[in-house]
Amino acid sequence: MVRDLGWNQVDTVYTHHDRILDFDVFVLVTNGRMQVVEGTTEYIIQEKEHLFLKKGLHHWGRPETLPGTSWFWVHFISPEYDSPSYKEHAPLAEIDFFYPDHYAYRFPMPKHGTSPFHRTLENKLQLLVEDFGKPTEHGMVQLSIQVYQLFLQLHKSMKEHSHSTRNSGKGETVAGRVMTFLMQHSDEDFDSEKLSNHLNLNYSYISATFKTQTGLSVIETHTKLRINKAMDWMRSTSLNVSEISEKLGYKNPYYFSRVFKKVIGESPSAYMSHFYKS
Repeated sequence: MVRDLGWNQVDTVYTHHDRILDFDVFVLVTNGRMQVVEGTTEYIIQEKEHLFLKKGLHHWGRPETLPGTSWFWVHFISPEYDSPSYKEHAPLAEIDFFYPDHYAYRFPMPKHGTSPFHRTLENKLQLLVEDFGKPTEHGMVQLSIQVYQLFLQLHKSMKEHSHSTRNSGKGETVAGRVMTFLMQHSDEDFDSEKLSNHLNLNYSYISATFKTQTGLSVIETHTKLRINKAMDWMRSTSLNVSEISEKLGYKNPYYFSRVFKKVIGESPSAYMSHFYKS
C-alpha cells in the first residue's frame, strides 16, 4: 500500500536522514551514488541500482552521497502476515488450479542490486510520480497496484539475472529435472526408483533437494500434477470420473475420488458441476 513516492536530486554533499520508520522504503538511484546504513550494514547504491529499507530498523548515513545524485523513492506499507499457513515458496507454475490457499505465500524482494530491468525502471517510476496525487477516483489503489506489479517485475528480473550471471549448481537443476519427469509420467503411479534411475541420483538426495527448492515433496507434486490433468479433462472433455480415473492409471475410481477430494477439497462430481457444458 503506497504511502507516498517522489524524485529528489541534491546539489551538495548529502547525508541520509537518521530515522526509524513505520513504513518500508524503496530507493532507485538514477544518477550518482547514495550512501546509507541500515542498522549496522552499510550500502552504497550506485547508478541504476535499487535498495529496500525495512521498517522498524535504524536508517542513517554519513555525508558521503555525491552532489548531483538523484533518486526515486517509494514509501509503502506491507501488511503483516503472521499466519503459519503462509508458505515460503511460490506455487509451482505447472500446478495451475487456483484456490484461496494458492495465494497464501510470501516471497523475499531482492534487497539491493541491479538488472537489465533497471534500465527501464526510471521511466516507469517517472510515470508513477506524475500520476501521484492526481485527484482520480481510486487513485491510490491503482497506484499501489502498479507499484506491486513493478515489484513483481523487479523480483522476476533479478532472479533471472542472478541465474544468468552464475553457473547453476547440481542442486539448482534438480527441481526442473524432477518436474519434467513427473509431467511426463503424470498418468501413472509414482515410482521413486524409476525417477532415481532417470536422474542418476540417490532418491533421498532428490527428495530433500526438491523439497528445499519448491516447498513440496516429490510425491505431493506428482499427485497434484495428476489431479491437475484430471481437472483439465473435466473442464474440456465429456469424460466421466471413471474414464478419467482409468486414463490417469488409478486402480479404481473410488480411490481416485478420495485423492481428488483430499487435494481439491471437494469430490470430482462436485467440481465438474461448476462448469458449463452442453
